[in-house]
Amino acid sequence: MNVDQLRELLPVTRDFIYMNTGWAGPTPTSVLSRIAETLEKEAALGPASARGVAFAHDIQDEARAAVASLVNADEEDMTLTHSTREGVNVVLYGMDWQPGDELLICDLEHPALTSPANVLAERMGVKVISVSIPPLSQPSETLNLVTSALSKRTKLVALSHIQYTCGLRIPIKEITSAAHEMGIPVLVDGAQSFGQVEVDMKDLGCDFYALSGQKWLMGPVGTGALYVRRERRGMLEPLFSTNTLETGRESTQRRPLARFALVSQSPGISAGFAEAVRLATDTGIRQIERRAMSLSNLLRERVAPIDGCNLLSPTSPESACGLVTVSLDEWPAEELVTTLQDRFGIVGRTVHGPDGVRFSTHFFNTESEVDKVAETMVKLATEGYQPS
Repeated sequence: MNVDQLRELLPVTRDFIYMNTGWAGPTPTSVLSRIAETLEKEAALGPASARGVAFAHDIQDEARAAVASLVNADEEDMTLTHSTREGVNVVLYGMDWQPGDELLICDLEHPALTSPANVLAERMGVKVISVSIPPLSQPSETLNLVTSALSKRTKLVALSHIQYTCGLRIPIKEITSAAHEMGIPVLVDGAQSFGQVEVDMKDLGCDFYALSGQKWLMGPVGTGALYVRRERRGMLEPLFSTNTLETGRESTQRRPLARFALVSQSPGISAGFAEAVRLATDTGIRQIERRAMSLSNLLRERVAPIDGCNLLSPTSPESACGLVTVSLDEWPAEELVTTLQDRFGIVGRTVHGPDGVRFSTHFFNTESEVDKVAETMVKLATEGYQPS
């Protein structure tokens, strides 16, 4: 699939320069069609009939297998969730924390990770170690900062593969290797990586990997998956049950990771998830990654010389990705993102720490759109911020 073919499936591209995929990707019409077709078939079969239940199970299996294939994981090591946040919570709240245990995160993390970390601190006496990582740091610097913070009390390392504020890539493979040398498991928040860059569970070696379907994959909201390394299954207790109770159900055909599912899932949404994975696979995840990076490089090159424009994202190939965060002198980030959308039809989002407007360059974006964003930033920098 080429750029023009994908844009034909994305109605939003007709009216907007959509660069907010890092929050939620636009849904392709083929995904919408698959959702509708599945819901219609479910209604015709009867959702609680024998055939309806079997149909729903087949859809879940299809989505799980598709995701597992895309991240090079065994299907038995994947379970479907409703979001990255859900997967992160399954792991964090499933562990046997004791007062004084340390959870290592970093100061660039999304609330999906920092919020449950703070809850663990308040409820269970967990000591949260938040490593300060500069947004423009190189992989070697990041690795050194994280590994230097590891201790005998560290029970888990939990980090995003790509930081949502600035697009900094974290050297997960190297951090995992260092943590494993000390017997410490690693949880990865893959919200900004899955669907944007190549993700390989067998290569990364991490123990848990939570991912989202609605961002770079452009699947439906309410989709995601969690990878659990087989050797770590017994490390987690199900949130709504216990391993002891679940063991009594092993004689059934229930999948081992099904114990971690929080609530049931709609076959229609899962079918849309599977379709989104198919589109990404047909396009080629490496091709998506190369184009996203090429467009983000072009955007960085175009905005860097603008007077009053501050580039807040990494530039090196090892640390950068399709997320580009910038700020304009005198412009509050919230006012800038609103002006871009209302006056120019450019959709980005506000982030904080660093404070700025974040643009997501995906496979479907174009060089002319990047040029338009840069030209608009020049215009706004020249006009200056004028409070209403």
